[in-house]
Amino acid sequence: MGKIRIRPVAVAGSGGLRQHAASHAMPILLVGVATVVGALAALAFQVLSARALGPRDFGLLAAFLAILNVAAIGSSALQNSVAVKTAEVGRPDVAAPMSARRGPSEATILGLAAAVLVAAFSPALVRSLNATFMVVLLSAAAIPLSFWLAEAVGVMQGVGRSLGAVWWTTLSLLARVALVLLSVVLGLGIGGVLVAVLLGTAVATVGASVPARHIPHPRVAVFTRSGLTVLLLSLTFAWLANADVIVLRAGASEVVAGTYASAAILVKASFLLPSTLSLYLLPRFVRNRGNRELTRMGESVTVGVTAVAGVALALTFWLIGDVVVRIVYGASFSDGADLLLPLALVYLPWTIAQSVLIRLTAEASRMAALTVVVVAVVQLLGFLLAVPDVAAVLWVQAALGVAVLAIFLLLVRRLNRPPIVTPDEERA
Repeated sequence: MGKIRIRPVAVAGSGGLRQHAASHAMPILLVGVATVVGALAALAFQVLSARALGPRDFGLLAAFLAILNVAAIGSSALQNSVAVKTAEVGRPDVAAPMSARRGPSEATILGLAAAVLVAAFSPALVRSLNATFMVVLLSAAAIPLSFWLAEAVGVMQGVGRSLGAVWWTTLSLLARVALVLLSVVLGLGIGGVLVAVLLGTAVATVGASVPARHIPHPRVAVFTRSGLTVLLLSLTFAWLANADVIVLRAGASEVVAGTYASAAILVKASFLLPSTLSLYLLPRFVRNRGNRELTRMGESVTVGVTAVAGVALALTFWLIGDVVVRIVYGASFSDGADLLLPLALVYLPWTIAQSVLIRLTAEASRMAALTVVVVAVVQLLGFLLAVPDVAAVLWVQAALGVAVLAIFLLLVRRLNRPPIVTPDEERA
């Protein structure tokens, strides 16, 4: 069957660009509302869990979530690969639906492989994270669910159903809140909270798989050169943005790691904004790769909005950070207030870099993938020298964030250059 190409949207003049941007404002706003609901649900889950468990057991929950967050790095990368490949197809008659596939899906292969890996290394994880075997094995059981959910959401995202995609993810978070409330009422402790995460993810996975099964999309999204590039780029960047919590959990005291994790959760809520924009813009950047004017406008708006929001968050934590921590977590986590402003400043370049990453992901940029791999090696060496000194960890993360942002901006500038036309091509 021949390959069908989607023609890029042509928008003439600045007035046309403004009109085009305005036409996307309401869909992005609706996706944003769904994301905010999900963020509030995630925050409510953290608050309820922290108040019910206290710092010590919350540290166990942090270990559980740390393993899931590493797995979520992989599942999020899978989602991006599926979304990019589905957006490239762009026509319903190009690929067969998921239900027509034979053999295990890519999500099943990757999810089960990750779960087996976690289970196999459970003794080492128990020691390094000061966790228990129950925590590690429950996290292993949740990993395939996150990959199946990511695949279904990626399919919906790729065909432009961004609102449906984000609501299924939000439903998972809302289900966690409802189940953790039940756990608190029944006095189930840390075990009940962990099961709440598992069941909440399962509910959303089953729900999202139903519409995704009927959407045509490519048979292979990850195991191609561009698919693997997107996977590596997304996977490594997400690791870079979350490694600090993991290394401190492994190398610092339980109280220090738990306090840092509680502050980091509040600060890293800023990543929701570029993540929300990515849900909507990524497939559109893929379909309009040849339209430099339109993609440049999208990049400028995304970077500007993310930067303004990041500065506003830092100012908020500077002015009322201690109040926020006491309201959200209670007095037992008050030490985390001193970390809010430094963390907000450290992660400002990282959030802006994630907004630039949308374009680089749409282009399956191998230079961007190489960049984050090299930075990951440097980060590992830096953290090995810095841990357990929290201030040193912050300096390492800040320096690398500025470096990644600068390189990403240079790569995007290179992409935006007009193609060089030779004299022979001009005559033709």
